[in-house]
Amino acid sequence: MKRTATLLLAVCLLLCACGPAREVPEITTTETTMETTETTVETTMETTEATEPPILYRHPLTGEPLEEPFKGRPVAVSIGNTKAALPQYGISGADFFFEVEAEGGITRFLPIFTDLDAVDAIGPIRSARTFFNNLAAGWNAPIAHCGGSDRGIKGYYDLTGSKISGWNHIDQFTYGKKYFYRDLDRNKNQGYAWEHCLFTTGKNMQTALNDLKYNTGEILDYGLLFDENVSLEGEAANQITVSFLGKKTSEFTYDGATGLYSIRQYDRDLIDGATGKQLTFKNIFVLYAKQEKQKDSNYVRSYYDLIGSGDGYFAVNGKIVKIKWSREDVKKPFVYTLEDGTPITLGVGKSYIGVSSTKSKPVSYQ
Repeated sequence: MKRTATLLLAVCLLLCACGPAREVPEITTTETTMETTETTVETTMETTEATEPPILYRHPLTGEPLEEPFKGRPVAVSIGNTKAALPQYGISGADFFFEVEAEGGITRFLPIFTDLDAVDAIGPIRSARTFFNNLAAGWNAPIAHCGGSDRGIKGYYDLTGSKISGWNHIDQFTYGKKYFYRDLDRNKNQGYAWEHCLFTTGKNMQTALNDLKYNTGEILDYGLLFDENVSLEGEAANQITVSFLGKKTSEFTYDGATGLYSIRQYDRDLIDGATGKQLTFKNIFVLYAKQEKQKDSNYVRSYYDLIGSGDGYFAVNGKIVKIKWSREDVKKPFVYTLEDGTPITLGVGKSYIGVSSTKSKPVSYQ
């Protein structure tokens, strides 16, 4: 009996010792693991946020982050923009996109390209004007063109007799088939007039920069400020209409999902014939300048005073404000400020700049 009792007591003690030991560690281990995991995640997130590298370099025209400073030379191209010239090719590859009156209420585009390797056909290419040279020089960009007004082909930047020193240009009249070509299919089979069939390519323009020793490899800086999260305290501008002399208008529609403005003209979307897609922009500028008509050789040409200062508008992310522009010299870019003198910050992306006469209708928006 004593032996049996002793044995039962030993079994009970063993069960008591084993029971709690099997349950408590599981609970303790699970709670500790969860707490440790949460702490590790929080620490990892804090470390990631703290060590995210700053943006050291940005593209000088779009503000896109770069691993090293942008070096090179942009190219400006005079592009026809009548109904008979549509669609244009390669224009969506431009970083800055000017629209300016040529004469008679007809506008032309002056896209500025920096990534020429990404662009194939560019055109149709048309003639230069003095204020086209003026605009291109402000971005240190050689201008590609096919002839021009009398002063336009001689490097004048206005009609007062002032020339651009060291003017860089790539003229089809001079270089012909070396850097340019005629699209004969567009002419013969598609019915386009001869003047709407002159093209170049991004590769040809890059070759021209190298051949003519225009590609100096300098670091470009136009003094533009960019912010991915730019916020503008202005009026709502989901629809914007820019008017030029005559009846030419350009209409922009804001898409809140993409944060971009799409453009229409001549009651149709502005399409790049190379991609089949409508052009879009992050930033919209409208600059007003004094405009006169003066005789240039045997013709009357428009002249825009693009040195000095003036008024304008700036829109980004569905908001618009009145601005001031200024420019010291033909080889300097525009400086943009709010009316109180605060420098403007652009959204990261491509920009449209409409240069219009102070005689034109003001910008309308809603």
